[in-house]
Amino acid sequence: MQRSTPFALVLSLIVTLAACGGGGGGSPTTPSTPPPTPAAAIEANGDGLLVLHPSLTPSWSYKLYVPIKIRETSGGTATWNFARVSLWRNGAEVERGEIGSNILAQPPDWTSIAARQNTSYALVYGFNSNDFDRVTMVLGFSDKKDGRQFTSEVPWTSFSGVDISIVPMSRPAQNVERME
Repeated sequence: MQRSTPFALVLSLIVTLAACGGGGGGSPTTPSTPPPTPAAAIEANGDGLLVLHPSLTPSWSYKLYVPIKIRETSGGTATWNFARVSLWRNGAEVERGEIGSNILAQPPDWTSIAARQNTSYALVYGFNSNDFDRVTMVLGFSDKKDGRQFTSEVPWTSFSGVDISIVPMSRPAQNVERME
């Protein structure tokens, strides 16, 4: 009996220590969070020829057909708020044509710019001034992530040229048309 007592005591001690769990005590695994949504970044360029047309609308001398390509480059999303073309002379704006979100949102809704979207659009503006030395085009957006407002200028040199058409043009419904 003497021999079984130390054996039972050692066995009892081993079982007791094993029940303690080995002191693991680490924190539970936390679930990983998805990466944050990136801020939207828009690149805009000309997408072909600018075309001047005589206007059938009496309030405008001519119409300017402006094909553009909008590309979201960072994986974010944005809302397209406006498209503005300005005519300048000696550093002063002499005439402006602007298409706002109320028109851009007409079906088909163009205002929502998705992540990595790359889409062509055609816009038509009516103008009267023929005395200008510079033209600018600015597109306005808001980031859907945080509401940040930002603009993207369409480089005038990104258009492949300017053409003059003898075919008169009336302004399309809502001043815009989609390029197919």
